[in-house]
Amino acid sequence: MPSWFASPKQRYRVILVGVAICFTLAILIAAWAALVPFFIGLIVAYLLLPVVDFLDHHAPRAMQRKGISRPLAIIVVYALGLALIAGTISSFVPVVVAQAKTLIQMAPNYWVRIQSYLTQDIVDLLAKIPPEIQTTVNANIDRAVTTLTNALQKGLEVTFRTISQTLSFIIGMIIVPFWLFYVLNDEAKAKRAIQSLIPDKAREDVRCIVFIVDELLSAYVRGQLLLCLVVGVMATIVLLILKVDLAILLGTFAGIFEVIPFFGPYLGAIPAVLLALLKRPITALWVAIGFFAIQQIENIFLVPRISGNAVRFHPALVMVIVVIGSEIAGLWGVLLAVPVAAILRDVFRYLYLRTTERGATPEMALENLRADTL
Repeated sequence: MPSWFASPKQRYRVILVGVAICFTLAILIAAWAALVPFFIGLIVAYLLLPVVDFLDHHAPRAMQRKGISRPLAIIVVYALGLALIAGTISSFVPVVVAQAKTLIQMAPNYWVRIQSYLTQDIVDLLAKIPPEIQTTVNANIDRAVTTLTNALQKGLEVTFRTISQTLSFIIGMIIVPFWLFYVLNDEAKAKRAIQSLIPDKAREDVRCIVFIVDELLSAYVRGQLLLCLVVGVMATIVLLILKVDLAILLGTFAGIFEVIPFFGPYLGAIPAVLLALLKRPITALWVAIGFFAIQQIENIFLVPRISGNAVRFHPALVMVIVVIGSEIAGLWGVLLAVPVAAILRDVFRYLYLRTTERGATPEMALENLRADTL
């Protein structure tokens, strides 16, 4: 048992801290709509922090002594980020917007043709299947479509209702860039302030838990964003080679959907396959094969090298976690349920090792946890 949990007084302190954390979480949940921009800002800060630290540590010592190296590093990162955003907006966004307008204009014609496929070709195909097999197939398809549709609909409803109900969201988006500057600039001070509030005997455990969370999130968040970029580029190239209409827009969809665990690759492929099907069925087949090949490249080569084994959940469990996350927190639940579940799992395993009868030291518990993830 950890030393900070051995005596009754120490246990009471842990309970008091736990109550304070629960109270804080309750407030955060109640004010969630207003805090969404700041949550996005924290993700951006998490992504930019290594770059800022690198520039700060490699700045001239004279600038470091005067305390101006870190603010200048943040300004440089801001400038590079704005330049990247401006370049993207000027070159990439107009093409995507133009293709999106084309899609909106052609949507009625596409919908009529899709209905024709659903009411004629697919019905004729199913009619050739034996009745007993046809019943089972129809039931499974209906069940799968209903479950996925309900989960996504619930997620979108909760998300848009949360965002649209408060003006604080808009105000937060205006404030976040300035707030983000202070977060990046005073990150070390904030760490020291938090550490000073933690009892000496518990600091090593807190350090280990923070390390666990940081290691998992760094692998997952940065890995997912890089996967989105790589998959989007590969999908766009495949669609351009196959001469599918609106290839850049469809490739962008494929990259965006990649952030959704497990379901993302399939959701990203559906629009491309449908539009190719409306043009030529054989093209749709090649598009499906192309997306299948992309998914295999992702699973075999990209994920192990980019994301590593951060999550380590069976695909069947990922499906359940995503649906539960959608029900609880809408679209944010879909995006965050898997990494949050992985964090809770690893923290629980660490604390379990620390609270056994023999009790492992923080270093031993952390090493055992890391050995299990290799």
